[in-house]
Amino acid sequence: MIINSKPMHPGLVLSEVYLKELGFNQSQFAEKCGCSARKINEIVNGKRAVSADFALILEKALGTTAEMWVRMQAEYDLWLARKRAA
Repeated sequence: MIINSKPMHPGLVLSEVYLKELGFNQSQFAEKCGCSARKINEIVNGKRAVSADFALILEKALGTTAEMWVRMQAEYDLWLARKRAA
């Protein structure tokens, strides 16, 4: 079996690629998304998953696709499950 390296949590991608590029801090982005700054902070710090509902919000706020966020989260979750099962 091929063991993949740890995939990036979607929150890291959100922080490092999108928030930095757009010049948003977490509070500003939370306001844009209509959610709490705590939610954005927990996602960015990998303590909270990106749900399908929030993926739709990211799609609208960032011009990305919800599928991209859901796929990243699924890959991360599967990696965690494999680590726990090993």
